[in-house]
Amino acid sequence: MPRFLLIAINGPTSGEGDEEAYNTWYDEVHAADLMSITGAQSVRRFKIMAQNRIDKPYVNVTEVEGESAEAVMKELAEKAATFPNTIDRTSSVFVLGQEITKGS
Repeated sequence: MPRFLLIAINGPTSGEGDEEAYNTWYDEVHAADLMSITGAQSVRRFKIMAQNRIDKPYVNVTEVEGESAEAVMKELAEKAATFPNTIDRTSSVFVLGQEITKGS
């Protein structure tokens, strides 16, 4: 079965308390939403320590085994597409990549 990585680079809006609210939402709501996707293997979060061209504080990585990229994206839209107003979506980015490592 194909393996996918969903990588999201984002962060909170700039209001007072927004970073705490963003982190609470991610840890207590969004991570569970992502793990509810069929074939989800893990959800990991990282504080960005160095970057170029993207000024965001967090990178979030979700591993999924799925039938196709379209199937994974469909479930993401159904199960993990509700965002609070404390996440800055104006310049957030995500990519969904399919593993191409030999032997996978």
